[in-house]
Amino acid sequence: MFVYFVLALVVILAVAFTYTIGFQDGSGVAASAIKARAITGRQAVVLVSIFEFTGAMLGGSAVARAIRDITSWPARPDLLPVLASSLSAAIIWNIFTRRMGVPTSSTHALVGGILGGVIAGGGMQYISWGSPDLIYKATGVWKVLLSLFLSPFAGFLVGLLLFKFFAFILQSVSTKANKYLNGMEWVLVPMLAFGHGANETQKAMGVIMLALCAAGLSQGEEIPLWVRTISALAVASGILSVAPLIVRRVGGIYKQRPLHGFISQLSSASIVLFASFTGGPLSTSQVVASSIVGVGSAERIKGVHWQVAREIVRAWFLTIPAVALFAWLLYMLLFRHLNLFL
Repeated sequence: MFVYFVLALVVILAVAFTYTIGFQDGSGVAASAIKARAITGRQAVVLVSIFEFTGAMLGGSAVARAIRDITSWPARPDLLPVLASSLSAAIIWNIFTRRMGVPTSSTHALVGGILGGVIAGGGMQYISWGSPDLIYKATGVWKVLLSLFLSPFAGFLVGLLLFKFFAFILQSVSTKANKYLNGMEWVLVPMLAFGHGANETQKAMGVIMLALCAAGLSQGEEIPLWVRTISALAVASGILSVAPLIVRRVGGIYKQRPLHGFISQLSSASIVLFASFTGGPLSTSQVVASSIVGVGSAERIKGVHWQVAREIVRAWFLTIPAVALFAWLLYMLLFRHLNLFL
């Protein structure tokens, strides 16, 4: 009976983590569109929350499988305290960085939490490192890490190249084109929100599936409808409490005008949607920020607020080791004692 109590705790923590994804990473989804004055903050919140919910419900399960493959822990109840410590560490990190107004990655936080929790509970033997085989065939932890660290470079490069292309095509067009570029944000923001909802919520779904297997309630790969629904509701609720300071930080990397907002949203949406349907866990906040840097660099490198970009990068590289250490401490000091009752 106590197994089901700990299972319920893990599910609640997973839902809470998904909520923090909404206000942490979701804050940057419409940052470019808001700063470019294509849509208002209120419009963005409504639009993003609707399509985040839709992405969570219809976005597949490839990313969830990638998260499950991080660990080779057998389907035993002693995995549940490990997952509880992992999620707790990631949640606390997200809340702390939100208060600081720093758009760090919820994905990095969860990966760090899982690695720290698994090492604390069972050692390195239960970390499934996999292989970096040809990058696109990577497996295990290698797949997650490659996706996390290559996606910002993709965001930068795609943003830079797309801006140069459209700047050349539109160089003789009058400023009336801005009206149409702003109008396109009503398509691009939902696209990015859908991709974000699909990619980010599946990470928590993957943890819930690990917990269900550990409790002996699931052996399959298919994500139950109730898991999708509670994850979708949680991320949409998080969006409704969007953090304005994070929007200012991300959107303030470079002065956003209609063309900049259009290009950064287009490049971010393309990368996030591609990763969601190919099973690549990434950080949407990283992709959005790097796309803005790419767009700004394509026009005027000196116009990029590199101090803001540096703050964000430092936070990214600190997240995995910091949350891993925190999860390790939480397990050793608190959650390992739950095993006495399992």
